[in-house]
Amino acid sequence: MTTNVYDSKTGVMATDSRWSHMFGSRILYADDLAYSKIELYKSSAFMFAGDGEMIQSWKDWISSSPTDASAMPGYDGVCVCVVDIPSKAVRFKQPQDITKDGGYFAGSGSMHAYLCWSVNGDAKQAVTSASLSDPFSGGVVRHIDLNDMSGNLDHGPVTKQRIDDVRTAVLERGMVMTIAHNAAPFPLSKLAANDVEVANVRDAIARGEISPAAPCDGMYTEWTEEQKTELKGVLADIFGWQS
Repeated sequence: MTTNVYDSKTGVMATDSRWSHMFGSRILYADDLAYSKIELYKSSAFMFAGDGEMIQSWKDWISSSPTDASAMPGYDGVCVCVVDIPSKAVRFKQPQDITKDGGYFAGSGSMHAYLCWSVNGDAKQAVTSASLSDPFSGGVVRHIDLNDMSGNLDHGPVTKQRIDDVRTAVLERGMVMTIAHNAAPFPLSKLAANDVEVANVRDAIARGEISPAAPCDGMYTEWTEEQKTELKGVLADIFGWQS
C-alpha cells in the first residue's frame, strides 16, 4: 500500500516507493519506482495516495496549468495533502489518516510512521520505520526538503514517469507476497506460471483493467461537498482563477 508523511515543522515531505495491488490475502507489488507520489507545481507541493490512474489524472491536470475547474479530475479514490512551499503551511489535507502535532500521515503505514515520527521528528526515518512494520509499504524513501528543494525527486525523469511505467515495472519485476502468513515474496513471472489466480491478475494489469495503487484508508472515504469546495478554493488561488 503506502506510507506518506509531511512534517510541517521541518518542511520535509517523504513517501515510500511501493506501488501495489491486493487480491485475496496476497499483494502484488514493485518497489523503488521513479513514479513519484509527490507532484510539484511552482510554489505548491501535492502529496498523493490512492488509485494510480486517478493520481495520474491529477498530476496531468496540475501540470497543464488549468485556467478553470472544468476539467478537474474526480475526487473518489484519492487522498491529497497540498502544501505552500514558501511558508511550509498545509493548505489542504483531505482525507489524511492521521493529522497530529504538525505531522500529516496517509497510508497503511501511517500509524507506524506517526509513532516513529512522534519520537524522532524525522519524516524520512518515519517512512523507513513504517516499511519495516507494514507489509504494504517499502522501497527507497522518496523525499524533498521544501526549505531548499533538496532530496531525491529527480525533476526530469521522475516527472516523465507515468502510471503505465509502473504497470510495466510490476509486470516485469513484480513480487507476490501472502500477507496472512508473512511469507517470503515470490517473483510474479514464476508464480503466474503455476497459479491461475495470479496469472489472471497479471493479465488484468497488462490489459489496463487493474491499476497499481498507493492505497490508504482515506481513499475509501467519500468526499463531502465542503471538502470539494475547499479544495477548489485552494486550487483557484494556486492557478490564479476564480473558484
